[in-house]
Amino acid sequence: NGADDDGSGSMAVLEIAEAIAAMPVKPKRSTLFVWHTGEEAGLIGSAFYTRNPTFPIDSIVAALNIDMIGRGRAEDLPGGGDDYVGVVGSFFDSKDLGEQVQAVNTKRANPLTLDYKFDDPIAWAGYNNIYGRSDHFNYARQGVPIAFFFTGLHGDYHQRSDEAEFIDYPHYAKITNFIKELTVEVGNGPRPRLNGTKPMKPKVIM
Repeated sequence: NGADDDGSGSMAVLEIAEAIAAMPVKPKRSTLFVWHTGEEAGLIGSAFYTRNPTFPIDSIVAALNIDMIGRGRAEDLPGGGDDYVGVVGSFFDSKDLGEQVQAVNTKRANPLTLDYKFDDPIAWAGYNNIYGRSDHFNYARQGVPIAFFFTGLHGDYHQRSDEAEFIDYPHYAKITNFIKELTVEVGNGPRPRLNGTKPMKPKVIM
């Protein structure tokens, strides 16, 4: 249980950490890998860490969050497919980071399809304010640019049926490799500038 939520994100972070550790030439910036606990109980782990960081919070140039990237097929959500990934909040706080996400994707031999629909209200209320529902939000509150990667909710979300046999492993590997490339790019590139929001308030349906 919990293979996608959030076994997929947790193991992607581990794979990216191992890949960067094995690089003969590391990114110019240090890369910090953090697994937060207590997200479901109210973002407790990320709230604690951002109040008690192991490095000064203003030295963290961006936070890349991964939660549920193991699915995303057409049968899982409208618009899904073999190259699908949702991107949340990447333009909210830093246009620079949003453009960097797009630029890294464009350079890939087989770019992913980046879906930004979760940044706006949609018909099913369960999807609204995805931006405020995962650990990146506490970094954004501290003025850290964020990008959140996610392949959507599905019928096995929070169910006993969220098992490893339903993970789309080739798709999952594409997304993980893309986020690794983005992590390296952020580590080597200029610091993403904030738009002036801390953080931007997502739109709400009235």
